[in-house]
Amino acid sequence: MLLSVLAASHLVLAICAPAGHPLLAEILYDAAGDDTGQEFVELYNPTPVPYPLSGARLEAGDGAGPGRWTLRWVGGALDTLRAGGRFVIGGARVVPAPDALVELQLQNGPDAVRMVWPDGAVEVVGFGAHTFPEYSCGAPAVDVPSGFSLARLPDDSDRGSNAQDFAAATPSPGSANRPGRDAAIVPGSLTLDPDQPAPDAPARLAGRVMNRGAQPIAEHEIDLGAEDDASTIGSFRLESALAPGDSAAFAIPIDGLLAGKRMLRVRARLAGDEAAGNDAESLRVRVGPGPLEVTEIQFHPAAGEGEWVEVRNRSSAPLAVTDFLLSDRRAAPGEASLGSGPLPPESLAVLAQDRDALLARFPALDPARVWSVAPWASLNNSDDSTGVADVVTLREVDGTPCQRVPYSAHGVPAGVPIEWRGEEWRPATDPLGGPLSPPRTLAPIPARFAVTPRRLRPAAGIAATLGWELPWPRGRITIDLYDLAGHRIAQVLPETSVASRGERPWSAAGIRPGVYVVSLFARAEGGSATLAASQPLRIEGSVP
Repeated sequence: MLLSVLAASHLVLAICAPAGHPLLAEILYDAAGDDTGQEFVELYNPTPVPYPLSGARLEAGDGAGPGRWTLRWVGGALDTLRAGGRFVIGGARVVPAPDALVELQLQNGPDAVRMVWPDGAVEVVGFGAHTFPEYSCGAPAVDVPSGFSLARLPDDSDRGSNAQDFAAATPSPGSANRPGRDAAIVPGSLTLDPDQPAPDAPARLAGRVMNRGAQPIAEHEIDLGAEDDASTIGSFRLESALAPGDSAAFAIPIDGLLAGKRMLRVRARLAGDEAAGNDAESLRVRVGPGPLEVTEIQFHPAAGEGEWVEVRNRSSAPLAVTDFLLSDRRAAPGEASLGSGPLPPESLAVLAQDRDALLARFPALDPARVWSVAPWASLNNSDDSTGVADVVTLREVDGTPCQRVPYSAHGVPAGVPIEWRGEEWRPATDPLGGPLSPPRTLAPIPARFAVTPRRLRPAAGIAATLGWELPWPRGRITIDLYDLAGHRIAQVLPETSVASRGERPWSAAGIRPGVYVVSLFARAEGGSATLAASQPLRIEGSVP
């Protein structure tokens, strides 16, 4: 019985790493974006002699059912893996170019690849949660995230299972999976603060650097340089030491950048670095305002027209609306369609969640300038703990930022959009919103506080407009409704931060007919000055 167990154990180990044979060292089966031409399988020969690959077979396994193995490559008579070398089998977009050019068409986990050698030896590497044991050696390896490869760490690891030998790694076709010395910029870690700085304004380019090597990196050994179109714009020396696998944050000060679309790059420099392919990372940024700007946001429609965002071409040339993507701060960006033609300079367009419903709600709109966006990222109607409800984001299709608009929903009546009025976002002067129209100019009011009209008939759908004009740049206002006995009947507007001049719609629905007093209390924002004003109001109708 003991001999049977030992034989079975020996068989498992042989399947994982057959003695005297090259190893499956790295597999990229889920490249970032479109996989076509980017997938590869790397073989590594840890032996001191070359290994002929003639007749060796690379197969892909579909873990959805038993026995689903498909041939992907067969070694030719001239294919040889040199002693201590690597042989890459992969697509046309693999860099550096593979030794054998093959469109592998590998699947994401749970799946597998295996090498079948001419002498009958077999090595299997499975990834993901498998049901059938033929698709892995021992426990399968993890199903790695998109953009990462499944790599043997270290390159000659042989612990008896795929789960122990393989882990997620930065793709390194033709190079060591874990070299001795290797400083790498963590993919996707670069950010610019502020994310869209003004031209020539200071900024910081931040990210993370990782020790991907097997040896520790001492303090002050890593230099980080920031580049813009190959010109150095900043540098930073990492003070901390990094043990193998550790990472550290960095922030490179930048004095200023030229306006427009830029491609920034950070490069890590380490003496003796053995893997140059992961030393640099790039980030698309925009300096200064983009060509398309958000001018009005309807985030909580009340008449079934769907959410919409109005935009303006602020550039001096026509713009193709389809060259831009719209999203909130979390969802995937949506693409525009169904509008017509380029957007002329200084003109408006509307990006709509439901184009048909919006055109039905506003039949006077020009359909050529109303674009449907899909998928649509539903915008939040309430603020989070930071005072922001959501972030409307415009990007160009190549990923270059165009504009980010964090907005607050506090104090904005349901159904009323917000619009940009020169210096801040405010509730729209037209309660219905003005898609494809500039903000309505506020009429002057005769006093600090005005109610128009003074007679309301809620049953007829007539609402009041409450206007104010404060003696300070900004203030905080509260508006309440009182009966003639001085009892507060309703809070018309809770305390809200406002500009010195503005107005809000208010419906008296639910208020009994009678004569009332509408009172405004205001205080200067950042000061102690206050004012109060009142206006009479008659609500007409019959008392039940």
